[in-house]
Amino acid sequence: MLWWTDDLKTGIEIIDKQHKSIFDKANKIFNLGTSSSREEIEKIFIFLMNYTINHFSDEEKVMLDNHYDDFMKHREQHNYFVEQVYKIYYNFKGDKITDEALNELKMLIIEWLANHINKDDKDFIKTIR
Repeated sequence: MLWWTDDLKTGIEIIDKQHKSIFDKANKIFNLGTSSSREEIEKIFIFLMNYTINHFSDEEKVMLDNHYDDFMKHREQHNYFVEQVYKIYYNFKGDKITDEALNELKMLIIEWLANHINKDDKDFIKTIR
């Protein structure tokens, strides 16, 4: 399990609040199973879709305002996450709920929390400070 800790803080209140929200939602994602209702899974995807729109926009604005040199690389990572979320969602919409699809979503979230937020976001904050 991955938990939000203070060492993940960026010092930018809106970014930290958004990061914490995905960590909080991760517990619900990790508990999803084939017995989970479609409604419950839909709510997770709606959260993730809203999160990507709002959070990535806010984070990218901070990068642009601070002339972050690796902006395009970081944005590509954001785009990858969005593409994967939507791919998994559309596969879910067309088919019954499978362990494979849920595990794909869980692995994406683990990768995002462990690597992107913990490493890439911390690197960009460190660079702009």
